[in-house]
Amino acid sequence: MTPSSSTAVRAAVVAVAVLLGWLPLLSAFPAVADDPVALSRSGRVTDKVDALGDRADVTERALDRLYDDQRVQLFVVYVRDFSGRSPQSWADATADRNGLGLEDVLLAVATHDRQFAYSVDEGSRLTDAQLQDVATTAIRPALRENDWAGAAIGAADGYRAVLADRPVPTPAITPGTADPGADASRAGDSATGDLVLPVAAACAACVAATIAYKRRRKRATTRTTPGGGLR
Repeated sequence: MTPSSSTAVRAAVVAVAVLLGWLPLLSAFPAVADDPVALSRSGRVTDKVDALGDRADVTERALDRLYDDQRVQLFVVYVRDFSGRSPQSWADATADRNGLGLEDVLLAVATHDRQFAYSVDEGSRLTDAQLQDVATTAIRPALRENDWAGAAIGAADGYRAVLADRPVPTPAITPGTADPGADASRAGDSATGDLVLPVAAACAACVAATIAYKRRRKRATTRTTPGGGLR
């Protein structure tokens, strides 16, 4: 065995030892099932917790109206939680992962943790004041009453209004289930083996998320709700 090959073998052994040492610690962490997700290819709504129920169609129609009138695409994603991230960093990382652009808005809602955030490109036509107005008038009131569909509809109607220099409409609230998808959301928790990533892959994911956050963080301080919550 040559010196170089011996060195490579020793390095490999050390790497395996480090990885094995990390496995018990990694498996002790909860599932990261709702890390920044790939958005649905069949529409602008990605609903991981069945938050919309039978109101998916009416929600999609509201998003269609926004696009038809203003050529702005609103993407909405419902998940259980934001995997321990801040709402803003999760939304920004998801927007970046999915290649959202100048005329795209992402509204991210964590139904169990009762948090939300929205992400836009820093060059968007929507101003910080307009975004905050829509959040305060239309999104937050709906989410406080568990009106998950109403939050998306209110956001779409609100952005359509402010881009046309009209006031944000006050949404009609339809209260819903407080924690949709709660029964099934942790069905896979026992399969911890599937959730343990190699250390190198986990580090790469963290680096990618950090880069994504930096790309879209310019408006972060004005777009995240106080404390990230709905209460």
